[in-house]
Amino acid sequence: MDKDQKIAELLKINAELQKQVEQQAETIKLLQNRIFGKKTEKLDKNQLSLFQEEDLESLVVEKDSRQKEAKIENKLSRVRHRKAKPSGCRAEFLDNLEQVTVVHDLAKQTCKECCHKLKPIGKRLAYREAVLKPAELICHNHYQTTYKCNHCHPKGGDKIIMAVPDKAPIFPHSYYSASVLSEIILDKYELALPLHRQCLKFNSIGLPLNTKQISRAVIELSKQLEGVYDYLTQKLLVNPVIHMDETPFRVLAEKERVTSYFWVMRTTKEFANHQIAVFRYANNRRQENIQDLVGDFKNAIMCDGYTGYSDKKYPQIDFGACLVHIRRKFVEIVKILKHGHSSTALKAVELLNKIFDKEDKLIYTTATEKAQKRLKYVKPYVDKFYEFLDGIQNPGGKLKQAIHYAQNARERLEKIYKIGEMPLSNNPVEQAIRPATLVRKNSLFAKSVAGAKANAIFHTLIETAKLNGLNASKYFNHIISLLELRKTVEIEAYLPWNPEIQAKCAK
Repeated sequence: MDKDQKIAELLKINAELQKQVEQQAETIKLLQNRIFGKKTEKLDKNQLSLFQEEDLESLVVEKDSRQKEAKIENKLSRVRHRKAKPSGCRAEFLDNLEQVTVVHDLAKQTCKECCHKLKPIGKRLAYREAVLKPAELICHNHYQTTYKCNHCHPKGGDKIIMAVPDKAPIFPHSYYSASVLSEIILDKYELALPLHRQCLKFNSIGLPLNTKQISRAVIELSKQLEGVYDYLTQKLLVNPVIHMDETPFRVLAEKERVTSYFWVMRTTKEFANHQIAVFRYANNRRQENIQDLVGDFKNAIMCDGYTGYSDKKYPQIDFGACLVHIRRKFVEIVKILKHGHSSTALKAVELLNKIFDKEDKLIYTTATEKAQKRLKYVKPYVDKFYEFLDGIQNPGGKLKQAIHYAQNARERLEKIYKIGEMPLSNNPVEQAIRPATLVRKNSLFAKSVAGAKANAIFHTLIETAKLNGLNASKYFNHIISLLELRKTVEIEAYLPWNPEIQAKCAK
């Protein structure tokens, strides 16, 4: 091998190594952005405002100097006015509270100069404040009134009649009243307060509870609400389109190094009979879980690009594609890179934003009409986006992956032209998962499978209650009080859209 060939070979190796370094740098920046960067993605025209200003300045095509000078002049001439604070809100809020008068008086009611007694002429309001009343425990003693009939003497004895309470405690001879149970559930699943911290709170007000007792009560309560949970699942699966996603969850009782999951289903925001979110525990992420979740479901599912949502495995189901997931991969490139092919990613994001913008402007009354309008008004923008991708020459690194993901999802994405109920985004189910993610971060794990199933039931009830505009605390107080009734209560009485619950538990 002569000297020139050796130099050429070394240059080629150097170029390949440099390419690997650039790809690794991209990966590092991407991971840093995922950990420390902003997580939200707005679906409006101002989407690009989420990106770092210095990134955008290096990506956007340079404009002529006149435009730059005009922009600088506009910035200099712009006057920022502070937004006026709403008046009267605080006073109105304080007026609705219980009023307590606190009078500050003089220690000596005599004049310092002449020593004569002062005459009161009135008082003025110095300031108002909202005072927090600490939690306190009250014991309710339930007595049964006893009666005697003087006319009846069965078998020679007295006839005694007692009033039977219409309710009985869920856990007799325990500290768990409806109010205590409701507080535990809401602290755990809405405020993400772990049980051992709840013990500290309850112990501070004198209630002697420990973690093991609370865990047992939570699991037993979930079993009594399992019928409501199953009914909500059935109601969800009659919808023409549902969302589906999954999130990891650790269970100590499962085998080592096995990652368990919550599989989550949610109704679409449009064209659903009721708003429902259902969590289901599984000790794996295998695609067979979909069959366990949906049974004979033969409609459509909006999901991400996970291979478990397989058309071959489930040919009876129409799987959609999330346009937000497609866009997210281009957004990540724009956020982490300052030059090169990231300008291509920026153009892709702009084209995708136009699709969302056109979708938001559609006017329709039925799902069929929406599908027709999409075919007429949205399809040209989708086609333009894919034409742009097809015209990109020799993409590499993360851009190549983003393009490949978008092209693979095209067939599923275009089902929106036939299925009007199919949304463009899988964000609604991801938003339902977020509270469960916070609980997972604070509590870390469940010890048993029964505990994991209890988590699924309570996440389902709380998220469904919130989707139906209910105050979760009022809702749980109400349904636990229904469990305490001695008579049998129909399942409809527990549902968040029940008119009685809507009247009593609305926010």
